[in-house]
Amino acid sequence: MQLRGEWIDENDSTGNGLLWAWGEWEAESELIRELKQLGDPGFPRYLWHPYYVRRHGYRGLHNTDPFMFGERFLYSNCHQRWKPKLRDLERGSVIAFGSKRGDWVLDTVFVVSDSVEYTAGETRFDLAGLAPEAFLDVTGGPLAANEAGASFRLYWGATPSDPVDGMFSFFPAVQAGGDVGFKRPSVELPEQFFTKTLGMGAKSTPGLTTDALRELWESLVAQVRNADLLLGTHAAVPERRPA
Repeated sequence: MQLRGEWIDENDSTGNGLLWAWGEWEAESELIRELKQLGDPGFPRYLWHPYYVRRHGYRGLHNTDPFMFGERFLYSNCHQRWKPKLRDLERGSVIAFGSKRGDWVLDTVFVVSDSVEYTAGETRFDLAGLAPEAFLDVTGGPLAANEAGASFRLYWGATPSDPVDGMFSFFPAVQAGGDVGFKRPSVELPEQFFTKTLGMGAKSTPGLTTDALRELWESLVAQVRNADLLLGTHAAVPERRPA
């Protein structure tokens, strides 16, 4: 996706402008152009611009989670119904979102700052004023339509200006430009914290000390930077267009 956002580079300097990043977006998008893959399917083939349209019904539609747009990253429901521990994460917890593509590749690092419980069918009411309107539409709409009775917990991510124990949420990114995107970075962590062969699933390791969490977070930061990528720290909320 092409996004307007902010980043931190390898020298801990900040910047802002157009970014390219991988991430989940289940609402509408438009094709900007085709990219070169250099014979490697790990590179993206297309560059997309996300936007959304408010709908009258969301039955059967997917929701976007994590939602990395706006003032803070949001994590709202993924795997929470089947993994109750994910509804009880403590402040300072670190979540690595990604997928298995041969290696395990990273999309987003989420550091928990605060949270609130809500009911899927009452998302717009329970989270009014607590999340962007775009989130209430593209995530809350499908949740209310498809999982109305389920209870979830919305987590807000830590930011560089409001970190938790020095940690903040980020996504791997590059500055926009050129005709080749970037491969999502492959990451590794000790087996007790991370299962490299786990694709669509979730593994948790409770009871870690602050120092242990910080060490794991710093390892993810280092691996992203070793791949010559920026730490994307903010992405503007995609525009809402008329139906």
